[in-house]
Amino acid sequence: MLLAMAQGGGEPPGHYMLEHYHVEAAFKSLNGSAALTLDQKAGLEFAYIDALARRWERRKDAYGIPNLERYIEAHPEQFAQAIAWTYKRNDGATDPPELQVSPDHVKSMAERSYKRLDALHRIPGHDELGELKAEYLAKWVATVRRLCAELGRAKVGDTSIGRLLSAAPIGKDGVWPCEPVRDVMEDVQSEEIIHGAHTGVYNSRGVHWRGEGGDQERDLAEKYRKWGEALQVSHPFVSSKLLMGLAATYDHEASRENMAAGIRRRMRQ
Repeated sequence: MLLAMAQGGGEPPGHYMLEHYHVEAAFKSLNGSAALTLDQKAGLEFAYIDALARRWERRKDAYGIPNLERYIEAHPEQFAQAIAWTYKRNDGATDPPELQVSPDHVKSMAERSYKRLDALHRIPGHDELGELKAEYLAKWVATVRRLCAELGRAKVGDTSIGRLLSAAPIGKDGVWPCEPVRDVMEDVQSEEIIHGAHTGVYNSRGVHWRGEGGDQERDLAEKYRKWGEALQVSHPFVSSKLLMGLAATYDHEASRENMAAGIRRRMRQ
């Protein structure tokens, strides 16, 4: 049924749509089925990316796009494809035929591909036991960077990689990002990857409750500063460019919130 609806049944756009809750429920049921391959499940998740990748409604129990994430982990060219469909080349050249989209679908494909990139949270590079390995991640990153460079999208490719790596967990030593991610970042030393990771971390905070003043931002600044200090010797690039950069950002925001709070207090007097 999901496949038939995704392929279209002749209804006008928006005329026949399932509620987001029912789409998620259907995919949760489908995910445990052995009747479909990983490729087929990934294809269905991309077909319903509008329902499954809802940035403003990220919940711990959200289904997400788990099969599409694993498929892209195994096929880094799909990540490069999403970048090619989302962003324009910077060299004026023409994309290869297999990446060209008909003019009437360029906008919709760009929007859907952006949502696909934005919904990815699984760090590529896991082995058969499910453990993230630096050498596997390094190979995946190198492949994406090579393909994006060939497609005239090297900088935006690195930025997109950085946004994905911003979803890294805390390492076994209690320091973020985890060891495989920090190792690859340090080896590659790409300013664009760092910029993408910085943006990803900052945006992941989303809408949040706040009190008066910049206490929350000061706490965040201190957290990233401590992590940066922990990696100063072993990973100086990651420490100075990413972690200390995040600490500086939140220091600035703390000062801004304190100033705004002071103005509000004076206005109430």
